[in-house]
Amino acid sequence: MPEVMDNLSIQQIAKLIQAMNRQELETLYLLLTEEGKELFNRKQDVEERRIHLLSREEVFNVS
Repeated sequence: MPEVMDNLSIQQIAKLIQAMNRQELETLYLLLTEEGKELFNRKQDVEERRIHLLSREEVFNVS
């Protein structure tokens, strides 16, 4: 995962987090947890075509 270095104070970081909406907070949470690492790895697998995602038709075609 890319790293960004910046000189932000704790107060600035707190203000940024307080200004986030729910979706942004959920994204931040995912980025900071193991679950986020797993999702990032899955995304890379899809982008590098190491795995094939099922289409909507493949999932719901129950003949």
